[in-house]
Amino acid sequence: MTPFPFETARVLLIPAQQVHLQAALVSRLELEKYIGYSVHPDWTEFGEQPWTYALEQLRTNELQAGWWTWFPVLKSEDQVIGTCGYKGLPDTDGYVEIGYEIAPPFRNQGLGRECAQGLVDRLHDIHVITGVKAHTLATENASAAILRKLGFVFNGEVLDPDDGLIWSWRLELDR
Repeated sequence: MTPFPFETARVLLIPAQQVHLQAALVSRLELEKYIGYSVHPDWTEFGEQPWTYALEQLRTNELQAGWWTWFPVLKSEDQVIGTCGYKGLPDTDGYVEIGYEIAPPFRNQGLGRECAQGLVDRLHDIHVITGVKAHTLATENASAAILRKLGFVFNGEVLDPDDGLIWSWRLELDR
């Protein structure tokens, strides 16, 4: 996948390069210097672990560029308002997992759905991708609602070593 920025109606999605991830590990203000946009103070709830892991993956294999973190910039604010992306290369069945988070002040405005839809839309042109996976907490919540709106189907409960019981979702791509 070529990791070029792309736009949805309200959001510019910027693929994280190694320099962005290194900056995110230093501070939000350091990330602002390298990404060229302000970064909302509540932009992430996940801490440093995702940046460390994604950075290691990119250092190990440059072909993974574009398959990890993306920064959603709300165009009307010129501000990073969360994170989203893929959780690595496609698996052996041709599935890619997506994830997304939006800073609390920007929730309930359809921005999470817009980011998730943008990530899914990019996959339609990659013919080795047969479907998309996602996981949510095992409860009705905004993420479950977003996935349903996008056509994802509940695929059962899974015991995750870090998060406990979670819900698994799948979306088959039309081929």
